[in-house]
Parts: sequence; structure tokens; C-alpha cells
Amino acid sequence: MDPIQISMFIISLVIGYILGTINPGYLIGRMKGIDIRQVGTKNPGTSNVWHTLGKKYGILTATYDIFKSLIACIIAIYALGLNYFFAQFSGIVAIIGHCFPFYLGFRGGKGVASAIGMLPYYVSMYMSSTVPFDLTMIYLVIFLLIIALLFIYITHLLSMLAWIMFPIMGFASFILYPGNAFNIFFVIILSYLVGFVTYSAVINKKFPLEGKIFKADWIRMGLRLLTIFFLVFYDLFDKSTALVIIIIFGALFISIDLFRIIKGKEDDEKPPESRGLYRKGETKKFSSISIYVVAFFMSILLFPREIAFSATVYLIFGDIFGKIFGLGFGKHKLLNKTVEGTLAYAGCMCLSGYILFMLLDISPIILIIGGIAAPITELLSLEMNDNFTVSLISGTVMMYTAFLMGI
Repeated sequence: MDPIQISMFIISLVIGYILGTINPGYLIGRMKGIDIRQVGTKNPGTSNVWHTLGKKYGILTATYDIFKSLIACIIAIYALGLNYFFAQFSGIVAIIGHCFPFYLGFRGGKGVASAIGMLPYYVSMYMSSTVPFDLTMIYLVIFLLIIALLFIYITHLLSMLAWIMFPIMGFASFILYPGNAFNIFFVIILSYLVGFVTYSAVINKKFPLEGKIFKADWIRMGLRLLTIFFLVFYDLFDKSTALVIIIIFGALFISIDLFRIIKGKEDDEKPPESRGLYRKGETKKFSSISIYVVAFFMSILLFPREIAFSATVYLIFGDIFGKIFGLGFGKHKLLNKTVEGTLAYAGCMCLSGYILFMLLDISPIILIIGGIAAPITELLSLEMNDNFTVSLISGTVMMYTAFLMGI
């Protein structure tokens, strides 16, 4: 950058900060003789303005807060002549200005709306990365929005929009646009949004992950999540190494089960949170954990690499999603499951399938068929343990689909 460009860059940062510090809610409140920081939630953000000053002022505040960072970028590009990469810093500084306005003692809003305003900027940068425009990120946004709306329906939590969409978008940016200079900044903005939404949900107790049921199940869910390392070993080394490691873990849990069965200790009368790894009714038979590991072993052994990865990922995350959302939000029974848990399972299949498509050399049709088979198998496994059936049946269906496609 030459001296003139450096000067323009510094001016853009100043403009961005000034635009960020302008807070319509605070200024409108002052004109009405109200200090918005002293009423309601004492935050000069959109929500407090909406409830304190009225809807029209809330909409005005939201509109400006969302677009102030984008406006700063546009000014930097078209008025100051900066390139797209350096223009983004004006928008980022606008977010900082919103959070730390000098005339309010550096105590402003949270910057969430302003951070959201930067997302269209980054998406447009990805679109313009090729000629003609690359619409991949737009298609991804539409796809994720549909899935997020499904989870919002299940939970009635708008926070799901951030939890579902933003992590996948950040991950996809590095896969779809490797080496793109905007990636790291895009992920920083997304991470801030997800972090703030998560913090707010925890503080306001909006996600019911407490209670006796979850105290009983969190160990089992944690162990299932850790089995992703079986696939890591498979990927880093080979199938044989992964199978040996699975055998070791399987032998451990099966031995514990055999000891428990021979000992004949009755745990069914204990409260759920006191049973540890075992469910009610598992006292005299092999536990779901052992059955799960056996199914995992058979999936790795029997199926080709890509299908084995897909079937086991569907098993790991589908079960976790189905359990969390079924237990936390399930209100309508469906066979021996809940409608909400089954929908969450299906939504997880969509998300997992997309990630697998980006990482593996596998047909999307095969992934879709397997993703449909997994929740149906989980729902219909009335007399059989779904820990055993899901990966084996979904893997078999994917194998047959690949055979019919001649792959």
C-alpha cells in the first residue's frame, strides 16, 4: 500500500468506528427524555428499545444496527477506493464502535446485529470469487436455513438459527474456498455470533439439558461421541488398526457386562441417574454400549471405507441428536420415540450428509438414501436395539444403492 492508500485505510477505520458508535435507540431515547441504559434491560440494543420506546423505534434501531457495518464497508470501497479485503476492517471496526462508543463511556450494545450485517459482505465476496458468480454459498445458506427452521419448530428457540447455520458455514468456507483471504475473518465473526448466542442461552436457561434423564444419559452420549476417534484412527492409519482398537474397547465393555450378568446385581430399582452406563432393563443382558461397539466394528469390517464412515457417522450423531431433542423437547409420541426426536434425527442426517459429501468421495444420492434409512431404522427398531440396526441397515442400503448405480 502506498501512503495515500494507507491514509484512506486509516480514514475508513475512523469512519467505521463513528458509524458503529451511532446508536439510534440511545439518541431517540434522549430526545424523549429517556436514558435507555437506565430502563428495562439497561441495554441500548434493539430488544430493549422495542419494549421501551415502541416497535417503530425498535425496527429503526435494528435496521441501522444490522447495516452499519455493511455501510462502513461500502463507503470504504466506493468512496475511499479501498479493495475488498481492506474494506472489511472498516466493518469490523464498526462492530467494535457499537460495543464501545466513546460518548457512552465505552459501554454500548453487544454487537450481534452489527456482526450479522457483515455476513452478506462475506457471502458476496465468495460469490464474486469466480466468473460467473459462484452461488455455492447461497445454496448452502438456503439449505441450512431450511434445516434451522426445522430445529426452531422442534425447540421454539431462535438460537437454533445460529447453532445450526453458522458452524457449518464456517467449516464450508475452508472446504469450498481453500486459501481464500476472507476465511479467517468470516469464521471469527461467525464464532462471535455462536458464542454470544450460546452464552445468552445458558444465562437465560433456554436449553433444557438438565434433569434426571440427562444426568443418566450424558455418560453414554459422551462415550458415543468419543467413538468418532475410531474413524480418525481408520483415516490416519488403516482399517486393521481401527478394528483392533475397536476390539479392545469392545472387549472391555463386554467383559464388564459379563461380570455384571454373572454377578446378577439388580440395578433396575435404582433411579436413572444412579445406573451410570446402563439403562433400565439391562441388568441381565448386554448393555447398549456393548451392542453399539459391536455394530461399529461390523460396519467398519463389512463396508467400503466411504460407506463405513457414513453409516457410523449417522449412528453416532443421529442417536445423540435424537436423544437430546427427544428428551429435551419431545411432546408427541411416535411409536416408542417422539416426533421431535425423530425430526431432529432426520435433520442431523441432512447436516451430517452434507459434511460427508464435502469430505468423502461418495455420491450425494448414496448419502441421501442412507440418511433416509437411518432415522426410519431407528424409529422402526421396536424389538431390536437400534444401536445395532442403524449403521448396519443404513450401510447395507447404501451398498445396494451403489451397486444399482454401478459405482
